[in-house]
Amino acid sequence: MQALLNASDVIDGILARIARLFGWLFIALVVVICWDVLTRKLGFQIPGFGSTPIQELEWHLHGALFLSWLGYAYIRNSHVRIDVFTANKTERQKAKLEVFGILVFAIPYCIVATYFSFLFAQVSFLQNERSDAPNGLEYRWIMKGCLFLGLVLVDAAVASVLMRKLVLLFGPPDLAARASSPATSH
Repeated sequence: MQALLNASDVIDGILARIARLFGWLFIALVVVICWDVLTRKLGFQIPGFGSTPIQELEWHLHGALFLSWLGYAYIRNSHVRIDVFTANKTERQKAKLEVFGILVFAIPYCIVATYFSFLFAQVSFLQNERSDAPNGLEYRWIMKGCLFLGLVLVDAAVASVLMRKLVLLFGPPDLAARASSPATSH
């Protein structure tokens, strides 16, 4: 049980570092959005780098932010939950429900989604896919690769939460208490 909790702690730490690293994209996103708004209002645009590439860059940055934070949000329990099912449940009952959901829904979904997102990015890379817009951004495979990376991070988060819940349900009381919350307290 200690090994499961240690592995979960390592995964949680990695996910936290990745989330902090990709968090810097938020500043870049704000700058790009401000630049887009200003250039539209002032009617000034850099020749050859008009509104289309700027707007595409906005959604690329937003997508990379969202995808890099998904796994971290799950381990921090910051994702959307339907409390109707868990409102009156004990922590052990919630853990059992979480394990059930992971085994029946999350793992099968993650396997399929991660596999197909890899193929999606691979085809894009091999075709050197670019924007459909004539002056749009090149290297669309980078964004599609972010989808794959984001799903790998979700896979890791699902594994971490599963390990924690198993320790919570079947581990000794001292480890079960430690397993009830993620190691990352940032």
